[in-house]
Amino acid sequence: MNFEQQEESSKGSKTAFDRSWQARPESTYTHFTRSEPQNQVQLAFRENWLNFGRLLRMFWGERDWRGLKALEAGAGRGTMSLYFADAGFDCTMVDTSETALDICKRIFAEQGLPGRFIKGDTLALDFAEGSFEVVFSIGLLEHFEDPAPVIAEQARVLAPQGVLLNYVVPHRPQNVQASYHWINDILRIYSGMDDIAALAKENLYRSDYASPIYLKAMEKNGLAACGASGVYPLPMISPSIDFPFTLNTPEVEAVLVREFVRRLKQRERETGRPGWLCDESYGQGFVVWGCKSG
Repeated sequence: MNFEQQEESSKGSKTAFDRSWQARPESTYTHFTRSEPQNQVQLAFRENWLNFGRLLRMFWGERDWRGLKALEAGAGRGTMSLYFADAGFDCTMVDTSETALDICKRIFAEQGLPGRFIKGDTLALDFAEGSFEVVFSIGLLEHFEDPAPVIAEQARVLAPQGVLLNYVVPHRPQNVQASYHWINDILRIYSGMDDIAALAKENLYRSDYASPIYLKAMEKNGLAACGASGVYPLPMISPSIDFPFTLNTPEVEAVLVREFVRRLKQRERETGRPGWLCDESYGQGFVVWGCKSG
């Protein structure tokens, strides 16, 4: 399926995403931080980065990351790439939205980090085979009715012994969020955002696929030691949780961060593994990974 067919056959499309980046003030948020997270989205990205780091060390041991080439497909504002760049990776970001890439460039400049920002299609990456030691995405694959061609392109540009990491956010109404809708409803009314016009956001296509469909495509394209885990076992608390996520006041976010950190530490004590990991059916998302053979 090419991108034009994708736009015609589903609600998720590059034009819909570009409109989302242009229309909402939330699009300009910076979710990267070198200090302690100040809000729930910064906390989520920090935890996702720590999880990515654990997976890289699982494949590579204590390898020096400096100078290794990393590609973020469907980069958006490039938050995860900021963490990669801050750790010494040579980062390239690809997105179909010029607006998103402009935001990404601004944040990279503000943080004093280098990067390459390329407008392009994740279904036809303009790179030679084996160009990157790491290829990753955050919230990309679930927007494709058929993610296999995207994964094939990711695998093609991945170097031998390179690592592929994809964080997927499926449409999963009965996950951890199911018990918290009433809180978000109250926040929406209290904040005055119950006006439909104020809440209007693009209706972006999102699949409900579980990890096996992604793992099958990864294995078909030469990736070994593939695996998956649910992540983000916390609710999203906001007057509007749809993309792009709307933050609460700084005071409310500070309270949420303290509570969420407490919960993650408690989960770690109870399970004996990082608190960010969970059953796939429970978490807000899941991560699939693999290493390219050769």
